Amino acid sequence: MDAMLTFLKLGGSLITDKDIPYSARKQTIKRLGIEIFSFLKKYPHQKILIGHGSGSFGHTAAANLGTIHGARSLEEWRGFQSVWWAAHQLNQIVCEIFLEVGLPIISLPASASVLTLDRSIIKWTSYPIKKSIQERLLPILYGDVIFDQKIGATILSTEELFSGLVGHLQPHRILLVGKDAGVYKDFPHNKLQIKTITPESYQRDFIHLGKSENTDVTGGMAAKVKEMLEIVQKNVKMQVQIFSGDIPGNVFNGLSGEHLGTIITAS
Repeated sequence: MDAMLTFLKLGGSLITDKDIPYSARKQTIKRLGIEIFSFLKKYPHQKILIGHGSGSFGHTAAANLGTIHGARSLEEWRGFQSVWWAAHQLNQIVCEIFLEVGLPIISLPASASVLTLDRSIIKWTSYPIKKSIQERLLPILYGDVIFDQKIGATILSTEELFSGLVGHLQPHRILLVGKDAGVYKDFPHNKLQIKTITPESYQRDFIHLGKSENTDVTGGMAAKVKEMLEIVQKNVKMQVQIFSGDIPGNVFNGLSGEHLGTIITAS
């Protein structure tokens, strides 16, 4: 396959048990790491930026503290720190497991490099990410707390971070890997899977997407699809895939170019 850069997101619902606060699915994380390692061993010229959700770590803390809406008081800033620590803890677990399977992971958290104004990114020191990819390291980021010039603080999801990096890094595709096999018209019954979503079909068919059944302060599937539609409209050659990582081999196959789950494209 031709050399390309892939943004790969491992969803919080996949790498944690969202029903149990602060619970990582370590065996699943290890399997995912092995699949990524196997892909890079077979295709060493390929490049990946990994992102992961916060699942039952960051979302649990954030839901209780309201950090996404800002921080001004001492109590709110202490809450900001608590959400940062929760998300950081999960990232440590992921990094440790990925290092054990042989991946050259380097964590580059957005909280240390991104600045927003009313939740819109206005500055990102992205050189460390670019340089890591260039030197064949595997940078990893995650949904994180962010310092904001208007409201003090906020939280950006991995999808929002991916959106902020697309213009800088020009990835060929984005893979969003969660527990669901794709996007469904009839959430939460999940009987009518949507194979392809375009900006036109989204409006024409009035696709109604649900929020996460679990705690998700960043909006669940509806927010993911909206964010990805905006990305493909600005980058018409890019393709987004949403599929399940709970099926062994799916991450390897998705990285290798197999069409899985739901595809989001400009046309």
